[in-house]
Amino acid sequence: MFEFIQSISIDVAAGLAQGKALVPADQPLLADHFPGRPLLPGSWLIELAAQIAGPLAEELAKQKLNLDRWALLGMIRDAKFLLPVSLPVTINLFAKAERVESSSISLAVNAEVADQTVMRAQLVMMMVEAAPEWSEAIQARETRLARWKGMA
Repeated sequence: MFEFIQSISIDVAAGLAQGKALVPADQPLLADHFPGRPLLPGSWLIELAAQIAGPLAEELAKQKLNLDRWALLGMIRDAKFLLPVSLPVTINLFAKAERVESSSISLAVNAEVADQTVMRAQLVMMMVEAAPEWSEAIQARETRLARWKGMA
């Protein structure tokens, strides 16, 4: 597992979340992307945005729908990668809830580097009930989320 999120803040009343991620140039998983000019893959931008959108979706489900659900990336409705992202990089990520339903929450997400938008996307987070065998993964995620919120 890779963890690059540094902080997250969530405003449930406004349906907004923002976070910061730091991806180093020497990340071994990116060694071949691309030698001599390390670039962040677009799929990683989507994953980082989903890591900000997911906690917002879960808190919206709890507070607005009174449901205890877990967010899983279910669909990328649209994604536009506007600029290449060179490494190392600090990315500011933003999520805004657009539609909140018990089974899914749709969000607009943006990624910015040095005040330039590098990605815009529409994500659909599927809201699912936790299975008993997820308890260890849920605990690890709750620990990470508490750390990210403490850094905001």
